[in-house]
Amino acid sequence: GVEFLVANDMETFRSFPKIKSTEAVLWIPPGDTKVLGELWSMINAKWIHSFFAGVDGLAGFVKEQKLVDRADVPLTNGRGAFSSSLAEYAMAAILHFNKQVPRIQENSRKGQWDKFVMNTVKGKTIGLIGFGDIAKATAKLAKAFGMKVLAVRRSPSKGTGGGLADEVGGFEDRLSVFARADFVVSVLPGTKETINFCGEKEFYAMKRTAVFINIGRGVTVDEVALCKALDAKKIVGAALDVFHKEPLPESSPLWKRENVLITAHNADFTEDYAEQGWKVWQSNYNAMRSGKPMVTPVQKNLGY
Repeated sequence: GVEFLVANDMETFRSFPKIKSTEAVLWIPPGDTKVLGELWSMINAKWIHSFFAGVDGLAGFVKEQKLVDRADVPLTNGRGAFSSSLAEYAMAAILHFNKQVPRIQENSRKGQWDKFVMNTVKGKTIGLIGFGDIAKATAKLAKAFGMKVLAVRRSPSKGTGGGLADEVGGFEDRLSVFARADFVVSVLPGTKETINFCGEKEFYAMKRTAVFINIGRGVTVDEVALCKALDAKKIVGAALDVFHKEPLPESSPLWKRENVLITAHNADFTEDYAEQGWKVWQSNYNAMRSGKPMVTPVQKNLGY
């Protein structure tokens, strides 16, 4: 069996008689990475796992402990645990704007019989910025709706995900995808390379009828540029689950916009959230114990 020593401060960790025999670390955000750094110096761990899929919160720790080149200490994450929920969120946002849900609700409130032309998503184009597990789960749903799928990924040579994407381009091709897509969904990880990746040029390249959705990391979107694009009616609307600063400050100009959907980084906070996360941890634990390759390894030099 596995014995867990649970704490978020060094005083508690030091009180555990078995602390120095710790073999692995499970980091559950928002666990204090400063404590993690102190803990690391007193143990000889062979593995560290992030409960979240995003490991940007560990970037400083990985650098300080010089783990990038430590192939003997793998870093794994919760990749895949929450992909289906996030994909559903993306499709819900797409349908919200496509089916004009606010208009329907307003008609219901007013008792107004408004026989408007109903849009369809079939035949529309979705642009996925990033093409990891979450994007692939989103692509599957989009395909089921009859949508065309364009994808941008750091290494386009990795392919279309078994045909899930109709076209795949590199980061340098992103403006073309922003311009052609009816719905742009960002699923980028938070790295130095992706900070404000979606900015003024990208938003102004979009169709005026297009919608921007972010279910990746908040730091990947220039929120000021997004607000300017919304104010200038360069795009129809946006759906955002993640932000540069969380909780999103009350002073943020993103609030109180009728054409912006905001959720509190909870698109993946489902009833089975903990269960799904533990399944991924368990699969990696089993791999480590049996001497097999880790199931969800993180490329520490890339940050995902």
